[in-house]
Amino acid sequence: MKQILTLTFLILFGNLVNAQEFQATITVNGERVQTNETQVFTEMQNAMQQFMTNQEWADDRFEDVEKIKLNIMVTLGNASDVSSQSYTADVQIQSIRPIYNSSFETPMLNFLDSKWQFTYNNSDRLVFTRGTYTSEVVALLSFYSYITLGMDYDSFSPKGGSIYYEKALEIANIAEQNGRAGWSAFGDKRDRFYLAKDFMDPQFENFRLFLYTYHRQGLDIFDERPDEARDNIIKGLNDLKAVKKSIPISVTMDVFLASKGAEIANLFSRATTEQADQVGRILLELDPAHAGIYKKLLKTQ
Repeated sequence: MKQILTLTFLILFGNLVNAQEFQATITVNGERVQTNETQVFTEMQNAMQQFMTNQEWADDRFEDVEKIKLNIMVTLGNASDVSSQSYTADVQIQSIRPIYNSSFETPMLNFLDSKWQFTYNNSDRLVFTRGTYTSEVVALLSFYSYITLGMDYDSFSPKGGSIYYEKALEIANIAEQNGRAGWSAFGDKRDRFYLAKDFMDPQFENFRLFLYTYHRQGLDIFDERPDEARDNIIKGLNDLKAVKKSIPISVTMDVFLASKGAEIANLFSRATTEQADQVGRILLELDPAHAGIYKKLLKTQ
């Protein structure tokens, strides 16, 4: 599983193979843009898709069943101006992980980035070079690729995604120097900088460990050993309370629970009354925004 590439493979294939990590689908929606030059949206979509397909993000080779499903939906804003090649956009990033020993899948990341501003010319070459800011398109796609990889690796081994979060944070730091919206280290806590920074914060360690506990020791064994899986998940959820106390405002925690809260509640809807009540109360503490879902688990209201 995700074996390290051999030296022979690297020598023979180099950068000529397609990306081994993602089954990526890029969609660009230009319906809100006032223009007759709609072909630019197709060209933009194709360029982004090709960039994601051709780039190799990790050193490991992924089997087809292991490839991460990644959907990136770019909805261009009405402030976009095709003639000046200047665009605003909302970007929805969705990644999906298979649940082993089952036919089911689980969302890993489901995040709406509503602060993207970029320029694009169809003659631009999208090339990622580590440590260099080449364009806003390259920066954003690379950033979320590494965040997605980090979360995937964390779900298979404890804190296994560190190298990818480091790369994402490096991109955020370099992009911030360019002055584009959404990268600031001093503004909105939902900016990209904080999404990457959370994962590298020592106070966030238990969250990252929960990614492993929940997926590898919970979902992946749930079909065969549901009682053990639930016990592991409850322990991990209790550990998350310390993270919430240390970092009360966390875009990463909010995004995760928005994606997973209903799924966790469903896992415990058929648990013992005591387990369901315990999990409902923990989730209410961690994620009060979705209280309506969690209150259904409570033994007493």
